[in-house]
Amino acid sequence: MNGRYGATALSRFEVGGPLAEALVGMAVLALAVIGLAGVFPWMLASAATIALGAAFIFESGALARRFTLLAEEAWGGIPAGFPAGCAGAALGILSILGIATAVLVPVGIIVYGVALAMDGRTRFVLRRMENENAGFSGMSMKVATESARVSAEIQALAGAAAVILGVLALIRIFPPVLSLAALLVIGATAAFYSSPAGRILNPR
Repeated sequence: MNGRYGATALSRFEVGGPLAEALVGMAVLALAVIGLAGVFPWMLASAATIALGAAFIFESGALARRFTLLAEEAWGGIPAGFPAGCAGAALGILSILGIATAVLVPVGIIVYGVALAMDGRTRFVLRRMENENAGFSGMSMKVATESARVSAEIQALAGAAAVILGVLALIRIFPPVLSLAALLVIGATAAFYSSPAGRILNPR
């Protein structure tokens, strides 16, 4: 796929901006907390998995929109969050229908965790290029680059934590509890990076 064409087409999935992502993140947090309290844990975990799929797709649209403002050479494909969001949402739908829920939800979590870590790196590269295009130099460039690096590292840690929890749930170690804990981590990350504090680290 041509990088420019793929990114332009994908940018159509950007819906609602940070506000939509924050709302989805908070909804996932609420579902995870209620599930951890013992109220329909697998059903709420499946619903949270579907919601996160939409959030990953919308976030991929936002990354694609940012790419269209840069040179064509900056990109060769699509963000990891787009296929992860599509796959995770599909797994969530199957699981909420009662099809191998204890397997599909952890698998979706693992997919999201990997995509979260990979897209953190993508955001760092894009932000650094945007800083260069904006004419940042000297101390301002150093500060902006370091904030983007910290953002990417936090996302990588959150993604790694989600993967570990997902794997443990998949091998039947407290599966509903660890699945909901992983969804809590991912939802909190999405909500934080869509908040004013998060946008300081990862401007859009």
